[in-house]
Parts: sequence; C-alpha cells; structure tokens
Amino acid sequence: MLKLAGSILVATVSFLYGWRVKEELQEHVEQLIGMKEMFLMLWGEISYTRTPLKEAFLQIASQNKEPFSSFLKKVAEALEDNEESMGIFWSKMVEQESKNFLFSKEEQGLLKRAGENFGYLDGQMQLKNLELYIEQAEVFIRKAQEELKDRQKVVGTLSLMCGLFLIILLV
Repeated sequence: MLKLAGSILVATVSFLYGWRVKEELQEHVEQLIGMKEMFLMLWGEISYTRTPLKEAFLQIASQNKEPFSSFLKKVAEALEDNEESMGIFWSKMVEQESKNFLFSKEEQGLLKRAGENFGYLDGQMQLKNLELYIEQAEVFIRKAQEELKDRQKVVGTLSLMCGLFLIILLV
C-alpha cells in the first residue's frame, strides 16, 4: 500500500513538473509578444504624440501586460533620479528586472539595446531603431513559436518517463 501511494505521488509530481515547464515555455512566447507590443507602443508615443520618455513609459505601463508594466513603471520612477546616460540606466534596469523575464541572452540583449538610443537621438532615428527592434522581436517570436509545440511534447514525455523510471527503481 505504501509503495502504491509513493508511486502515485512520484507520477503526479513528474506530471506536474512537466506541466509547469510547458507553461513556462508558453509564457516565454507571450513575453516576447509583450516586448514587441511595448516597442510598438513606444514607436507610437514617439512618432505621433511626441511624449517625453517618463510620461511615455507610464502611459505604456498602464496599457501593457506584466512583466513589462511593472518594469516600465520602475524605469519611469527611477528616471527622475538618474544621472547616467539613458543607455547605461536602461541596461541596469533590465539587469535588475531580468529575474522577471523568461528571455534568453539574445532576447535580453535586444531589450537592453533598445534603451541605448532613447533620449539622445532625434525622433526619426529613435523610430528607425524601434522599427529594427520590432523586426528582431518578430524573428524571436517566430522562432519561439516554431519550437514551442515540439518542446512541449518533449518536456511532457520526458517528465512522465522520468517519473515512471523512478517508480520502477523504487519499487
């Protein structure tokens, strides 16, 4: 009876672990889409309303999803006390908040590079750079979406097989 209960517990935990990893993979794709949306909103704020950065960040934060909403709020709040260049400041903020993002190094690098041009380039150059970052975000999204289903299948199968293997070893 104890072996049966332990076996059920191991199988359940392995299934739940696989489920959680699948959810993280889906969340990764959603965060990439959120990053693209943030870039698009910034593009709109710069091109049409010519809003100052702090106000633009707060405006976009109110419309965007997490983790970008809280990230932009923190950036806007810390922007008042900033004495560094915008690029260094933005990179530090991205590093501080990196635990909230499910990004690879390349994707995180894209987010860091996006802030390097805020504030000191003219409006047209900022818009061109944002267009470039939007295109790069689209490439990351397509790549992640192509890999998503395969990775989810592998994770689900592998976690369940590991659980079954552990059950066989313990019984």
